Amino acid sequence: MNDLTRYRLCAGLHAPASAKLLYCYLLDMAGGRHNSVVISIKNLAKSVGLSRSATSLNLNRLRRLDMIGITPRYSEDGGRLSNQYLMK
Repeated sequence: MNDLTRYRLCAGLHAPASAKLLYCYLLDMAGGRHNSVVISIKNLAKSVGLSRSATSLNLNRLRRLDMIGITPRYSEDGGRLSNQYLMK
């Protein structure tokens, strides 16, 4: 996806600017052929300059808008790992 297409997609979202920022950042991280990103909410929040709660709220908002899929991940012993975000 080229930059112009990505910016038009983000501009067309009916969501707050912080949700658009997260979506564009996740698209950039996903890169070319890969449609998924594995990152913790803490690191994602730090990267875009939002609080953890605002990041979590906006990720769930993007999920409800069907722009991303959120897949929880667990280690073999049942410990929690970073989520995987699937770009749609």
